[in-house]
Amino acid sequence: MTILNPHMLEKVRSPALMSGVQGMPCTLRIASFLGLPCAPMDTVVACHLPVFGKGTATKVSDLFTVAGCATCHRILDGKEGVELRHRYPHAYTERLLLALCETQARHVMAGRLVVPDGEIV
Repeated sequence: MTILNPHMLEKVRSPALMSGVQGMPCTLRIASFLGLPCAPMDTVVACHLPVFGKGTATKVSDLFTVAGCATCHRILDGKEGVELRHRYPHAYTERLLLALCETQARHVMAGRLVVPDGEIV
């Protein structure tokens, strides 16, 4: 079956991905848009990105989470994040994409995300 609407794709729920960001640095780093430093590493949690699948009382797939400190997580989920998306759409989107790439690379290195026939070089 071909699913054309991305909102209809199944969501992955993974406690390993959610807790696996503990000890990672903040990969989100959007506090810098407001001239703020990231919060300490011990505040880092998995932050769901504002992409397809988000809705009332539902989060996006755990595949679309990044390691975010308390400051960046607050900005991402609050009105500041909406304002930043409108003020700096390209830079903001690039920062989210880079955070996702870095977080997933760190999950692969830790063995939490496995790519069949993948080879780490």
